[in-house]
Amino acid sequence: MTVALGLLIGAVVIAVFGPVYLRALLRPRVRPGIALAGWVASPLVAIGAAITGAALLLVPDGASVDGLIGMARSCVNVVHGDPAAWGYVARLGGAALVAAAVLRVLVVAAGIVRKEAALRRRHLTAVRLLSGEDPDSRVLWLDQAVPVAYSIGGRHGAIVATTGVRHLAPEAREAVLAHERAHLSGRHHALVRLVTALAKALPFVPLFRAAPPAVRVLVELAADAGAARHCGASSVCAALRAVTGESVPATSLAMSRESVQLRLHWLQAAPPGGRHRASCVAAVVASASPAVLAIGAAACLVLLYCLGLDIL
Repeated sequence: MTVALGLLIGAVVIAVFGPVYLRALLRPRVRPGIALAGWVASPLVAIGAAITGAALLLVPDGASVDGLIGMARSCVNVVHGDPAAWGYVARLGGAALVAAAVLRVLVVAAGIVRKEAALRRRHLTAVRLLSGEDPDSRVLWLDQAVPVAYSIGGRHGAIVATTGVRHLAPEAREAVLAHERAHLSGRHHALVRLVTALAKALPFVPLFRAAPPAVRVLVELAADAGAARHCGASSVCAALRAVTGESVPATSLAMSRESVQLRLHWLQAAPPGGRHRASCVAAVVASASPAVLAIGAAACLVLLYCLGLDIL
């Protein structure tokens, strides 16, 4: 039960205080991919810790995986008598609360996925009819003078661009397409969908409520960084200034819709460099540190409690 308590405390710490320390990643000196990994991994770690903690609460005492619980239960029995009745009620109540929250997340997420999938299919069907391009092409061109570009995720995702993009300077045009390709290869649409579902299911959780706007900006910053690696930061800046994000589907990720001025500043201030997958893995691992620390703190409190009872 000590491990279960530590995991549940860790989940609460991440869910409540996550926005406080994750905002430290929102600066140009931190690569967008690292910040994105932290903001997406933290809600998943909180959910995973809560589910694991709830599952451990349901493990029978005789089959406990926590060696400290035997000592802790003995200490409590000495002072307060057998706490079995209220202990079972507390454990079942905690597990039921976590199960209800997880079930709500799954129901809301399923509804969002179904709704967006239907909208995506209808939109792609209409665009393919209007574009006159190869239906299997990843870039669908629409005859419109205003330069617009956006990507639509999913299994059959595609990039939609107007002929106005074709008329841009070659460097800017390639930067636009590289940006949208980065969205598709990074599965950014799925990441935005995930944090949106969590926010709609449990809006009272601070981390879940703060994640959607942060992740929406970070996926654009990550796609900008990916395009800059291929085309150069100056080309991406030119593309951002040239392309408009108006009149694009709400479920898409558009080149120039989210925080354009912030992204221009970020591109100019960010350090050059390539991909750093190890840093992204480190950010994911660091996201789990509050849960690990909470387990250690819970174990220490159990030991101190038992030692105090022995002395008395």
